[in-house]
Amino acid sequence: MDWGSVPPLLTVVLASVVSLAGAMWAVVRVIHSEISERFDFRFDSIDSQFEAMDTKFDSRFDAMDAKFEARFDAVDSRFDAVDSKFDAVTDRIDGVDKRIDGIDRRIDEFRADFRTLTERVDRLVEGLPGLQLA
Repeated sequence: MDWGSVPPLLTVVLASVVSLAGAMWAVVRVIHSEISERFDFRFDSIDSQFEAMDTKFDSRFDAMDAKFEARFDAVDSRFDAVDSKFDAVTDRIDGVDKRIDGIDRRIDEFRADFRTLTERVDRLVEGLPGLQLA
């Protein structure tokens, strides 16, 4: 194609369209960069707010965790105290149980001694003439 045969008006129109398209593209790029900067600014602001909230949350959570641990430790020490008292009561019950076992042995020994004594008395009475026990 020979450019010399293209009418000058068409060349001007095409050049104007290309220039206008370039200008529009530049405007779109500027608008896009403005919008991107505004979004970036807003997102940075939101990020900083989230970081501040996260910091507050962490500090509150740490405080709650410390309170929980303190309360848990207090309850645990109370359970330990109750457990030691329970062990002391168990030891006392074991001591009483041993004493009762000793008394049971003495009663058994007394019964055996009493049977022996009763048998001796019965033999003595049988050996005495004219004595009868009712």
